Amino acid sequence: MIEARKMHSAAKREANGDSHHAVVAKHACVIGAGYSGLAAARYLQEYEVNFTVYEASRHIGGTWRFDPHVGTDEDGLPLFTSMYKKLRTNTPRQTMEYAGFPFPEDTPSYPSGGCFYKYLQSFVKHFDLMKYIRFRSLVTRVRWADDHWDLTYTNSEDKNSYTDACDFLIIASGQYSNPVKPTFQGQESFKGNIIHSHDYKDPETFRGRKVMVVGAGASGLDLATHLSNVTAKLVHSHHLNYNQPKFPGNYVKKPDINLFTTDGVIFQDGSFEDIDDVILCTGYEYNHSFVDESAGLTVSGKFVLPLYQQIVNIRHPTMTFLGVVGKVITRVMDAQAQYAAALAGGLFELPPQQSMLRIWLDHVRSLRTKNLKIIDVNCVGDDMDYYFANLTCEAGVVRAPPVLKAMRDFNAVNRLEDLLNYRDYDYHILDDCTYDRKYNPRPEDTCTIEL
Repeated sequence: MIEARKMHSAAKREANGDSHHAVVAKHACVIGAGYSGLAAARYLQEYEVNFTVYEASRHIGGTWRFDPHVGTDEDGLPLFTSMYKKLRTNTPRQTMEYAGFPFPEDTPSYPSGGCFYKYLQSFVKHFDLMKYIRFRSLVTRVRWADDHWDLTYTNSEDKNSYTDACDFLIIASGQYSNPVKPTFQGQESFKGNIIHSHDYKDPETFRGRKVMVVGAGASGLDLATHLSNVTAKLVHSHHLNYNQPKFPGNYVKKPDINLFTTDGVIFQDGSFEDIDDVILCTGYEYNHSFVDESAGLTVSGKFVLPLYQQIVNIRHPTMTFLGVVGKVITRVMDAQAQYAAALAGGLFELPPQQSMLRIWLDHVRSLRTKNLKIIDVNCVGDDMDYYFANLTCEAGVVRAPPVLKAMRDFNAVNRLEDLLNYRDYDYHILDDCTYDRKYNPRPEDTCTIEL
């Protein structure tokens, strides 16, 4: 099957009079063994590409593995997971599943973080991926060396650095390990504790205390639901306009912060609240500090450019990224992984470099018509179904059905309308375009996956 696809690709090039040749990697390197990196490993194995996965920690799973450490792990490395106790997914599992590898049918549509981690473990076991992963290998630099990539990593066991050569690179280093920590006037005088949600582990830590949560993104809203049940007072500073549920009486909604005092915060409306602890739910930035300038990219915490299909480094097309994409379902990363692996395996070929750059520039120009800015250059958002279709058309990626976008769109609205109860419903896909949804509340730790 794979050879047939390669022969078809070659025949297509010959028929088109195309002098370009498809990539066939001799050795591919994958950075990260989280959701995306594991997806890449599955497809590289399927396409018979020789590869190695470099994982900084001792574990698979990336952000989906709970780690009780704060700040650094048992090897002294920065933690790459932001998992906390009692977390449940905030989108239906069907939008997060790997293609062709569903959860057991009786799994709740919003499984716990622990259940999702079991799902990843079962995925690794099913496809026998562990043998490809080099653990305790923190990648510190990737550099273009004329005709290949030099990948340098530090082994956390012997503390030595090593460099391997790769002729194809898949960067799947994650989106939720580099927290954004804003600063505020007077913050240095505050005598309480200030942490980012990246370091939050358990609501019990804050039982009986006066806590302020800053932000109302996914983490901010989730932590508000957890902490309002255990804190003496929960102050929630944000400017989101949504259907605020009936929180317990200790919940206090406040606008944005004006300044800190020694024992509390003054808000922009002039009001004051005394506070013991602050949790910043202020999001994350990309961290590709290991990418050398020889890669020919412009890299920041907000974006990476220029990328063809939000995946391929146009200047050096043997470098690909997974997860540098905004406002999409998790399943997109699986599709990106299949695309990158198919490219490494020579199953399709890219357009000429100038064509890729022209397509990317057209995308940049389209941002203005959507009232977006250059920092949104890696966002897909409402174009997600079209994005799936493009990957399928170009690279034969398994087509994600349009029903997944419909579920995502409904959930995005419903979560803000019914914050305390939206996870009590189960979704069932009826066909490629329709689904139904039924009330079926279950304990938060319900999980039917057995390892």
